[in-house]
Parts: sequence; structure tokens; C-alpha cells
Amino acid sequence: MDISASAVMELREKTGLGMMLCKKALIESNGDMALAIEGLRKQGQAAVAKRAGRVAKQGKVSIVADASCAIAYEVNAETDFVAKNEDFVSFVSVLGKILLSQKPGSVADAKKLTCPEYSGLSVDGKLTELISKIGENITFKRFVIEKIDPLKERLFTYIHGEGRIGVMLKLTSDKPETLASSAASALGKDLAMQVAASNPIAIDRERMSKDFASVLEKEKEIYFTQAQTSGKPEKIWPKIVEGKLDKFFKESALCEQPFIKEPERSVLDRIKDAEKEASSTFTVVSFTRYELGAEEQ
Repeated sequence: MDISASAVMELREKTGLGMMLCKKALIESNGDMALAIEGLRKQGQAAVAKRAGRVAKQGKVSIVADASCAIAYEVNAETDFVAKNEDFVSFVSVLGKILLSQKPGSVADAKKLTCPEYSGLSVDGKLTELISKIGENITFKRFVIEKIDPLKERLFTYIHGEGRIGVMLKLTSDKPETLASSAASALGKDLAMQVAASNPIAIDRERMSKDFASVLEKEKEIYFTQAQTSGKPEKIWPKIVEGKLDKFFKESALCEQPFIKEPERSVLDRIKDAEKEASSTFTVVSFTRYELGAEEQ
């Protein structure tokens, strides 16, 4: 099979492996990038990120919020230069106001909305006008709405790197009044920064097992194949798989990750500190992490 140089380079960037090894993996997978990565991991050749498949794009991730909800959204441009253009920045800002006031059900619905600040044009029409003016492709990629129950929940938001990463994280408590405390404020900020820096898949093991069962099964399959080819006795293969899976949870479950400010402690330890200070129990309800140029999983 003829494998393009660009495909080999893409796999090399994802895995850090040599060109010939990447080409061989692509040939064996008939050009399927995901299968090539899986094959390399089974061989123990690549410590690939759990959600490989990033696409390098410029633009901006933004978050807008009111008392009832917060919305994270992404607008892409071809270059970082355009992402800092005044017209681009203005388009993104007005788009956030439209999304927050109208709360459309999809990107397609959002593109049909109009507003005075776009001179009566629809979002799509303004986008076309902007592309024509700037001379670079610009796309409104995605958005997500996170609803808030202000009586028992508090939402925290964080933007990193001038719109490279955006995080929304929701906390609840057995004593809702403590959500307004300084302990909750500091905790929410720390957890949002944690999600931005460490990119967890789920909140904890229980929810990962429930919501990402297929991911766990795939990881187990890969670890078992690695154990089989390790040269170690078959009787210890289950222990090898168990150990690798435990490491996966500590890397991918928010509450088990090393806390970014004190890596010798876990995020759960940080939550317990806040609970002790506030004399209440805090629970992470959900989180959303948007990374600029990342493909949705």
C-alpha cells in the first residue's frame, strides 16, 4: 500500500517514533491512523497520549456565562496572526453574546441567528463577510452549554493561554451555602486549572467505568497484549494488566491525578483540605475542557 509522507509525519508527531517504524505501522494498518497507533502501543513502542488525534489550528476558545448557564465555544482561523485581529476578536465577542442570549441547540442553528452588532447579518453571513475581508478561512467550530442550578451548584471557568484552553467545572456541596465560601472559591479555581493542565477523561474511577467503558476495555486489551509479549510468566499477566490500569486511572481520572501545585498529593487530597476548611463536602458534578484545535472525542 502507498503511504503518503504526510501521513508518516503525522504519526511520527503523535508518537515520537522513527519514520520507518511509523511507515511500517501505517502499512500494516492499511493507512488507518488509529489502528496504527493502537498497534504501536500493543508492541510497547509508543507511549501515545490517551486521546491522540490533535489537529493544529489557530483561533480562540472563549467562555461566557450568566446566572443560569455557561457556554464554551471555539472559533478557528488559519494563523495566530488573524486570531489576534481586531475584527476577529470582535466577531468572537459578539458571538458569545448571541449564544448566551439565544442558547441555540446546534452550531447550524446558531449560524442562522442575527443581531444588530452584525448589522443585521446572520452569524454565518458575518462569518462570510469576515473571511472576505481578512482573506483567511475562519470557522465557528463548536460550542457547549453547561446549565447551572444556582441554589445548589457553582460553576467555575478558566481560560488558559489567551484562548488556547477553556475549562468549565461545576461543584456542589452537602451544604450549598458553603459554595460561596473562600474555601470553595479557591478549590474551584484550582480544579479548573488542574483540568486545563492535566486533561483528565473523567472525574473518578466510578464515572470512568460507567461513561468510558469502551475506552477501558481498549486499554485492558492493549495492556494484556503487552503482558503477553513481555516475556514474563503467564501467571503474572493479570498483575501486569492491573498495574498498568491503575496507572491509567491515576493519569486520567481527575480525583486521582497528582495535584499540579503539590504533585506529591492527589487532587482528592486537595478536595479534602477544602472540605475540612468549609466543614462541608464538595463534589465535582462535571467538567468540560475545550482545547484549541482538538478534535471532539
